[in-house]
Amino acid sequence: MEFLYGDEMIDMNDPKTQFQGYLAEPQLRFDLDPFEWWNTRTIKYPIISECAKKYLTIPATSVNSERCFSTAGNIVTPKRSCLLPENVNTLVFLYQNRHLID
Repeated sequence: MEFLYGDEMIDMNDPKTQFQGYLAEPQLRFDLDPFEWWNTRTIKYPIISECAKKYLTIPATSVNSERCFSTAGNIVTPKRSCLLPENVNTLVFLYQNRHLID
């Protein structure tokens, strides 16, 4: 196979090699979806595409975290200020995911 690839075989299972290949790609146009771009290159860059798709799905706003703090503020009131942190975490989790139970 060396005659096809030259003196060195490229190991595309190496994340560093995949990242170097990614950096050599032309820059994505602003009107295109980066998530879709990574979906089409999953075979070419299997390791780094999974990382990219994982982090591209993180919401770019703070609305969810603000909503979570608001919920915690409604749970931890002056009358319930002695709740253990684990219990507050559990109550916030249950409240934020109540739509899955209904």
